[in-house]
Amino acid sequence: MSLSAAQPVIYMIDSQSATLASMRPLLEASGRPVMEVDDADTFSHDVLAHRTVRRCDAIILDLDGGQAPIYRLLNLVMGETDRPKIVLMAGDDAPLGDTDSFLQSRLHVLHHPARPRDLLDILDDDS
Repeated sequence: MSLSAAQPVIYMIDSQSATLASMRPLLEASGRPVMEVDDADTFSHDVLAHRTVRRCDAIILDLDGGQAPIYRLLNLVMGETDRPKIVLMAGDDAPLGDTDSFLQSRLHVLHHPARPRDLLDILDDDS
């Protein structure tokens, strides 16, 4: 796949998530390149350590799995000053409350069931 310099890549972490699997066709139909990532620890080391994830990219994490590698990746990315956009998908069982807030302007939470339009709006937002 050939990408233009500013074409954002959407990294879907834990592609086994049913929520993320259902969002992938929507993202691809809207012309966005989507990369599935099955191992958050390998992604953290191989991709983030080599700075191949750009500010224009987005990382989508489904917190419902509750797996430690996803939270390690989230902490790593949140600590970066020039980080990609982060979208957290969270259901009722996710460790996020209605009053939780984040100081990071490029971090967004979508609660299940999320409307596909909401995800596209977040990805289209330039902030």
